[in-house]
Amino acid sequence: MQNASSNHDNDHPSESSEEIIQAATFDGAAIIRYHYYCLIPLCLLIVTIPLAILLAIGYRIILTRIVASWSATLTPKNLLVKKGVFNKVEKTIPLEKITDLSSAEGPIMRFAGIKRLGIETAGQSGTANGSLVSLLGIVDSDDFRARVLSQRDAGHQASLKAHTSELTGANRTGASDEAVLLEIKDALGGMAVDLRRIAERLEDAP
Repeated sequence: MQNASSNHDNDHPSESSEEIIQAATFDGAAIIRYHYYCLIPLCLLIVTIPLAILLAIGYRIILTRIVASWSATLTPKNLLVKKGVFNKVEKTIPLEKITDLSSAEGPIMRFAGIKRLGIETAGQSGTANGSLVSLLGIVDSDDFRARVLSQRDAGHQASLKAHTSELTGANRTGASDEAVLLEIKDALGGMAVDLRRIAERLEDAP
């Protein structure tokens, strides 16, 4: 899933040094089984049965290599997705940009025991199914989805706390400056009173 023609959501290269929270595992056997089920309509006619057999053999050979090239890795700040055997694609998706991680399971998928996760991000250009990236056949896909969304929410909370802390610090600085100004004002007021007393004494002097 390494990227020959790098397609990144951001302009930064993959941060391979990042801590890995969870790496997805793809169920290759279930994915091939799902594609086999899609060939069933071709078996309804005698003339298309040979085509179905050829496609089934092709799926066994090609899909094994294709699925082996897939990976989805969750890090503290990004979701790294790699796909492709010949046309390799790598995407680094910042968790803060993920708006949803949809889960789809059609009748044939349910029969094959797999789900499709669709990653949707803020400001995405969009694809045919409305998702920036589609991940098919992840083992325990619900758990992986929950982990990604939980890490995204944790990042949002950390950013919110940092922003709140900055605002609190700024307010404290403002309050401190106001106290200094009040002290200067009181000092000037006291000096003005002393000057008036001195002036009055000079006027009373013979």
